[in-house]
This record gives sequence, C-alpha cells and structure tokens, in this order.
Amino acid sequence: MNAMATNPGAWANALAIGMACLTMVGCGSGQSDDVSSTSPVYSIEGNPVQLEGGFFESEDGTVSLLTAISVDLNGDATDDQAAILVLDSRGSGVFYYLNVLLNDGNGTFGQAREGFIGDRIKFDFMDIYAAESVSRLTGVPIHPDDHGQLVVGYYIHGPEQAYAERPGIYIARRWKIESDRLVMVADY
Repeated sequence: MNAMATNPGAWANALAIGMACLTMVGCGSGQSDDVSSTSPVYSIEGNPVQLEGGFFESEDGTVSLLTAISVDLNGDATDDQAAILVLDSRGSGVFYYLNVLLNDGNGTFGQAREGFIGDRIKFDFMDIYAAESVSRLTGVPIHPDDHGQLVVGYYIHGPEQAYAERPGIYIARRWKIESDRLVMVADY
C-alpha cells in the first residue's frame, strides 16, 4: 500500500503541489497546463462549481481539480480548457467528471460542458489530439481527422470486481466539440 493510501494528508499535499504546477506555464511539458487566473465555473451534474484553492465544499461532498489542460478544442484559435474534477461524496463513491470550458475569444470561459467519467476509477491521462500528436496507447501518429479530439484514459472496475479492489479494465474515451456541445466520439 502506498503512502498516499494510508495518509490522507499526503494526498492533500500532492494535490496542492499539482495545483501549484497547474499555475506554471508548461509545467515541465511541451503542452501548456496553465489554468486561467480567473476562477472558472465548472459543473457537476449540472450544478455550478467554482473552486477556491482547487477545492469546493458543499453538503454533497468535496470537489477537487485533478488535472486541467488548455488548448484549442473548437478550432477558433483560442485556448479552451478541459479539466477532470473529482467529487468525494463523503459516502462510498468518488466520482470523476470531465469539464470543457470554451473561451469566448476575450479570455472568458463560458458555461461548462460536462461528461461523467466514472466512480472510483484510476485515472491515467488526458490529452488533446493536435498536429504531430502520437497516441499514448499505440505509438502511432494521430490522423488529422482526429485533431481537436479530447482523449481520457483510465481504469474502471469489471462487472464482477468489488469497488474496494484496484480497477482492472483499461478504457479510453474520446470527445469533441460539435455545434458547441461536448460529444463522445469513441469509447474503447
């Protein structure tokens, strides 16, 4: 068992370090993970959520930002934002949500487009396919028809697997912005 599983304070420290990393341009990679200096309004099950210091508390639980990336998702040459939010329901469930916020061209992010990822998953990565992107799953260059798609890879529990166990089935889902809506285009 790792230190984060046995020490919730270690998890909070790791999240704080991750949040600090998100505010730094590039965060050590070629892709910008810069989160807007204005606090965007995310969405969980249609309810607005504005994080403060990376967290939001309510009677339903705690929402935290797992990761966010900024890149053009709708082809208007402005960076939009994609984020993974985690809702710890204070019960047995820990729910993961994808949020996409589109930039209006003036640096203001509009209403969140939202997709449910799963309960008690093991997150692997989030990426947005662009020119010169290579699939993390196959190592093959991404076809230009798929540029602008958002891909999230993670592990889920199998139908016979207990939620207390480590998720064992790997899936990748891809979304795109179509007519200003978030649409899933592949689930494999």
